[in-house]
Amino acid sequence: MVAIDFTASNGNPQKSDSLHYIDVSGRLNSYQKAIMEVGEVIQFYDTDKRFPAWGFGGHIHGGAVSHCFNLNGARGVNSEVVGVEGIMDAYSKALKSVTLSGPTLFGPVINTAAQMAAESLSSYNSTKYYVLLIITDGIVTDLQESINAVVNASDLPLSILIVGVGGADFTSMEVLDADNEVLRNSTGRVAARDIVQFVPMREVQKGNISVVQSLLEELPDQFLSFMRSRNIKPLFSHPNA
Repeated sequence: MVAIDFTASNGNPQKSDSLHYIDVSGRLNSYQKAIMEVGEVIQFYDTDKRFPAWGFGGHIHGGAVSHCFNLNGARGVNSEVVGVEGIMDAYSKALKSVTLSGPTLFGPVINTAAQMAAESLSSYNSTKYYVLLIITDGIVTDLQESINAVVNASDLPLSILIVGVGGADFTSMEVLDADNEVLRNSTGRVAARDIVQFVPMREVQKGNISVVQSLLEELPDQFLSFMRSRNIKPLFSHPNA
């Protein structure tokens, strides 16, 4: 799953200083880099290579601002694209039809991903695990609603990877990451486990570690903690391995 920020703070996509600018020379913008680098790794853990892909914070079909719309332009529940190239293609086409707006809300996208994860639990002996990649440039406007959504999703087979692009203040992302303090929702419920990992691309680019390494650092433990909480064993075991 991937969700891309279409808020106006990214700048006019037609101008070269925009974070959404598509360079005709083929040079990737920050959103494209994140999609390619993370997607190329994660897609190998998905058997059918079909990914739900959404945008948020933009006007679609000339209507009101949507905080969770299908990146492929389809109406209804058909949000899937095929492979990383499918995400890249849908993203490029969406930039031509979606009007950037705002504010930056994570809640609707997280809740949509959580609903998919919850539905998978209803199938017999389901061992599916979902990863939502959110790429954003801005400060989260609905921080409490986002915290509520994360806490509510913390006992589901879901991890959330957030890549911050551009030079914004990402303090609110650190709150969602919850490395220093356990998340609590507005009713006081504590997150069952840590499911969020945030990485600002500008910090990664300064060092020798890649975006993928930074983002996926906590994912194995998040996956295992969920499987253990449900007492789910590997489908195939090799005693002599």
